[in-house]
Amino acid sequence: MSQRNLLRGAAVFAVALALILVGAAVAPYAVQLGGNDSADTQNAAKQAFDADELVATPGPESGEVAMDSNAAPKTVLIDVAHQNDVSESDVQPLVDALVANGHQVKYLTREDAQRDFNASLRRADAFVVVNPERPYTSDQLDGLRSFEDAGGRVALLGDPQSAGTTSILGLITVSVSSGTTGGDAGLTSDYGVSFGSSSLYNMHDYYLNYENVYAAPEGDTALTEGVDEVVFRDAAPLSISDDSVSPALVSGGETRVESVRKTGPYTVAAQSETVVAIGDADFLAPESAYEADNEVLVGNLADFLVSGDKESGAPEPATPEAGAPAGPAPGSTTGSAPTRGTTPTPA
Repeated sequence: MSQRNLLRGAAVFAVALALILVGAAVAPYAVQLGGNDSADTQNAAKQAFDADELVATPGPESGEVAMDSNAAPKTVLIDVAHQNDVSESDVQPLVDALVANGHQVKYLTREDAQRDFNASLRRADAFVVVNPERPYTSDQLDGLRSFEDAGGRVALLGDPQSAGTTSILGLITVSVSSGTTGGDAGLTSDYGVSFGSSSLYNMHDYYLNYENVYAAPEGDTALTEGVDEVVFRDAAPLSISDDSVSPALVSGGETRVESVRKTGPYTVAAQSETVVAIGDADFLAPESAYEADNEVLVGNLADFLVSGDKESGAPEPATPEAGAPAGPAPGSTTGSAPTRGTTPTPA
């Protein structure tokens, strides 16, 4: 046999062997799709292209903000009166959870604050402050102090830039990374917390990018019940100077402060009986609320806001400023208008 014929025979044999192998592989599927299974095949094809039959599989960043509290209906007042760098959509997961559980959410406008700040607080059980850019007046600070002393719940949330420029309404001092403080002392003696003005970052353990730091519970607080790990996209470190305030969330040991690049774990959330302070506001937004255990943290914050029992009638109406004449008594028929000293001075 010539070499050409020998090669031709080998090629024919290889083609025949390939056809046999392909047929053996396809045969089971041909049997399955034939005969009485044609109807099932059509149904499967229909489901594959029928939108009504599709079921979305939740990803790892999905979840639900749930509340455990069975508290009676309460009113939560969110401050938008002090040029707060926050929109309604930025806190929607928190608002939705509160409303779904029978509570009422209202927004304090600038007009309300100028008209009668204390009256707005009297109708509320909790007060939420997010990224303010205009300071409170002394009368408003007094009213908020009375509100908290009467059992009202207060939540203070601020990003580093906001904390560095507003002193968090004068309620707490601002602590820069070196440990110095600035701004109006306000209620520091009562709250014992200060916000850092520089962002935290972590080059070793982060979520998506190094500015998104992880934080884990510290100690045992109601704010972190059921939380293993949360993500803060722009976190400010907190300093605690009062034994009544407990750290609630602490960043990892490789976290650094942007201004001085000092490594260490940093407190990013703290809690007392009536006050919660969190050095981040972005975790409330819909795009961040379902990362890690953030939705659990949002639910716990909602539970905290409605779990208080504020005394009725607090805070009392603001008193006239020193040296200012008092306005007419309630029910007076005199035609004179109340003096400016009877209401808080606009910020």
